[in-house]
Formats: sequence, structure tokens, C-alpha cells
Amino acid sequence: SARPAPAPPPRRPLGAMADVLDECWLRALACLTAQELCSTARVSRKFHALSNADELWLSLCRSCWADKQNMPLKLFRNGRYDVANLSVAEYKDLLRRRDVPPEQFVEKTELVAAVTASTPHWFRSDELAFPIPGKWKASYVYAELDSRRQVITRAEVAHFRWQLIYHGMPSRMGLRHFQGNGVYSSPHLGETRWWLEEPNRFVIDSHQPLPISRNGEDWGWVIGGGTATEYRSVDVGGPD
Repeated sequence: SARPAPAPPPRRPLGAMADVLDECWLRALACLTAQELCSTARVSRKFHALSNADELWLSLCRSCWADKQNMPLKLFRNGRYDVANLSVAEYKDLLRRRDVPPEQFVEKTELVAAVTASTPHWFRSDELAFPIPGKWKASYVYAELDSRRQVITRAEVAHFRWQLIYHGMPSRMGLRHFQGNGVYSSPHLGETRWWLEEPNRFVIDSHQPLPISRNGEDWGWVIGGGTATEYRSVDVGGPD
């Protein structure tokens, strides 16, 4: 009698694609945009893990932030890292850039709690508490969200140098620096004071408040846009 035909091998969900090495998939996924990676992550558990790989999102951060102000290639200083696995050194670096001395903490759990507590208030809302796997994906997402913020902080004013544009003409007297202690040494006024007031206005002592707006192209700032006295942020590097 004829022998029965051998049973076909069990089908695997991805077929021949299951044999493709992760390294090859990562090279292919590196060609995708952030939105395409997020869509790919919903295909399967395997692609969820691959699409959240730190190396992919680090590359996206590098390309996106290259022409942005105050965006060094480090974990984004204002991000939430609730489910990300950071090293002790990374937690300490985030705290330093948030002006929180990390030396006061001994255990890693204390560093984690301090980073959570020092997260900027505009990202503490439960509506923004969605878990983001991967530290560089979290950095990318929160940087994009933060780029829409229209209210500047004192630390940001002090970080930048500022190009004065007076009646449409750039000043020839160098970049201005508004110091973090509220002091401003003006070439014309001498030493004076500056501060921020609601709603999102910048004040130099004895002068009218100036509106503040965001430059959507380079994520910088403009003080006094549309007025005779305008200051445009200039990133000179250094600690962020």
C-alpha cells in the first residue's frame, strides 16, 4: 500500500520572515519615520520590541535635534522616564541638568524618586502618564511635546544669549546675557534687573513688558516679537 504523504511542517506566524535576524530588521526599521515606527510596533510582540529599540530612537533624536536650540544629544532633560531603565549615571545627569544636586542621594531608588519629583509640572498630568518603553523613545516623544510649549522658564532665559534687533536692525554691540540671578548688564543702561511676569512676558526694569513666543523651526525663543525691541535666542552651547 502507498505510504501516506508526510504532514506539512507547522506554519509559523511570520513564515519565512521568522528566520530574519533581528539585526537585519533593525537595519530596515532604521529607514522609517517616528510615526511609521509607532505603527510597526502594533504588528506583533516581536515588532513591538524591535520598533522600540534604543538605537532606532537615538538615531531619530540625532537627526531631529541637529538644528534645534538647547537640544544636546542626551536624554531629554524635561522627559518622563517612568518605565525606562536608566543607569545611575543617567539619573544623576538628569538631576544635574534640572539643578538638583544628585550627591545627596545614596540609593538608586532615591535617584529614581528624585527624577520623578523634579519632572517639570507641565508633564506631571495623568493625561501624559502613558508608559513609553525605551529611554530614547521617551526622549523623542517628550521633546516633541515640549517643543509646543509657549511659556519660557527663567533657566532658559539665562541659558541662551540674545541677539537684539532694534527697529529691524541687529545690534552691533554683541549678544546680550540675562543672568540667572536676575541681573542684566546692558551696554546702554548699565547693570539693571530682569524678570518674567504673567502672562508669559519679559520685563527689564523701567521698560514695558515684552511678549514671548516660540520659534517652531529651531525650538528657540523670541522676546518682543513684532515690537521695536526684539531679542532672539542664540544657542551658544554649554550645559543645558
